Amino acid sequence: MIKKNIVAGLGEIGLPISKILSKNSITIGYDIDKKLMNKKSIKKYEENPTLFLHICIPFSKKFLTNVQKLIQKFEPEIVVIHSTISPNTTSTLQSKLQIPVIYSATRGIHKRMIRDLRRYTKF
Repeated sequence: MIKKNIVAGLGEIGLPISKILSKNSITIGYDIDKKLMNKKSIKKYEENPTLFLHICIPFSKKFLTNVQKLIQKFEPEIVVIHSTISPNTTSTLQSKLQIPVIYSATRGIHKRMIRDLRRYTKF
């Protein structure tokens, strides 16, 4: 069965990442605003295992808790954090998990994010 990507947070960073990933792989957008989600795709691919969970939610005091809830919900093999986060957030999260957690800073200007994501190297 083909594995899917989940992009959590469909704002200024998540939506462009979702659009780019969806060109070559099954990609499902997830957001607290249900109107931003494609319910047909969610239903169609709900049985497909999740390879990558892309975190694109704003950093807050509840960031780690929110990410852990998303991990429980989607059971990914790998977590990639694209959000701007405070120091040690990735290592703190990694210490609680058995799966890889990667921090990949997102560079670019929001109004042209798709172009900038293709232009700048992601690490």
